[in-house]
Parts: sequence; structure tokens; C-alpha cells
Amino acid sequence: MANFTLGLDLGQSRDYSALVVAERVQIFEGRSSEDDFGAGYHLEDTYHVRHIQRWELGTPYDCVTGDVGELMQAPDLRGALLTLDKTGVGGAVADLFMKAYRRGELGRFWPLGVTLTAGFSQRGGARGYGNPTAHKGDLVQRLYTLLEGGRIKIPLGLPFAEQLAKEIRAFRPKQSARTGNLSFEAEHESDHDDLVIALALAVWWPHSKGVPRCVDHDTGELKERA
Repeated sequence: MANFTLGLDLGQSRDYSALVVAERVQIFEGRSSEDDFGAGYHLEDTYHVRHIQRWELGTPYDCVTGDVGELMQAPDLRGALLTLDKTGVGGAVADLFMKAYRRGELGRFWPLGVTLTAGFSQRGGARGYGNPTAHKGDLVQRLYTLLEGGRIKIPLGLPFAEQLAKEIRAFRPKQSARTGNLSFEAEHESDHDDLVIALALAVWWPHSKGVPRCVDHDTGELKERA
């Protein structure tokens, strides 16, 4: 499993594009007896936010793609997994990232272009590695479960950390008066949710799935990780 994951929320005309890089760190939890060393212990995933980025409004998608590619040239991020929300931006934008991957600019793993749907699923989780879908409610619920358990660490001195914390506080469940369905969105229309969605994407796939497979840069075919 990739130790670093990147969550990318692609903004539209009035929304920011935002990126969060998280490092997956496993810690021992539980207690063991003195007579049976290791009994009762288990590994638990925690996520340490290492980088937060937000682009200016109106930044072209090819510029965002280039910036992400430049970031992923860092040695620690060559084996990172990029998860991006492609809802509402169209296949052409997602193709920019696929082409960048084939050029060797986005690390080892095929970028996950996730389509977010409203509400909650009956089972939760994702469907399909190549073209996954996720319910936004499941995505955010997983994020808040990790936050409430103290399993996401956001350094206060990190650029945009204060804005991310503000978005987390303003992101609330809302119930439709017409259908009764629950959804998650910013408390006020003037509030942004790009950073919190980017964080949710950064901790979603590695927490819910096993080791992803590599993709051949030339053929695009999935293959087992070396």
C-alpha cells in the first residue's frame, strides 16, 4: 500500500482546485499481557498531512496537472497514489492526468479519477479500481470517523492548515426537506469545501482498500506491484 496519498479536488468556475498530501503511518494499539508478548495488539492506520495546496480561481487544469506532476517528482512521492474528484469537470480533464501519467509524470500508480454521487451507499466503499465511484456521504463519514478518533494529524504551521480546519468545522450534514436524504456540504453558500474534500480523498482509498496495482506506462494495463 502506498505510504503517501494525494487527494485532489478539481475546482470549476467559482471553486478552487485544492490538493492535500497525507502520509499513512501505522501505530500499535491495544495492550498485551506480560505472559503473552504481542497479544491484544493491532496495527491502526493514522494519516499525517504533509502538504496542502490551493490554486487561484480560474487556474487552467493543465497548470494544475503540471504542478501536481512536479510535486510528485519528489523521491517520497514517486510511489504515491493520486486520487482526484472528476465529478463535473468532464472526461477531457481526467484525460489530462492520464496522459501525464503515461509520460511518467505522476509516479508509479495510475491516478484514480473518482466520480462522487450524492448521499450514502448501502455498503459503503468504492466500486472498481479503474473507474471508481463513491458516495459523498461515505467519503465524508469516513473522514469524520478518522478525525474523531484522532487518526488524522494536521500540523498547525502548515500553509492552508487554518483554512482546512475552518472548512472541517463548517462542513455539516444536511437533510433534504423534500426527500429526507442526508448530504454533506458547506454550512453556508459562501463557504468553500475544496480543502476538506481533498483531505477526504487523500485518506479514502488507502483506508478502505488493499494494495493497488501498478499500470504499465506504455500500455495502460494493470499489473501486480513488484
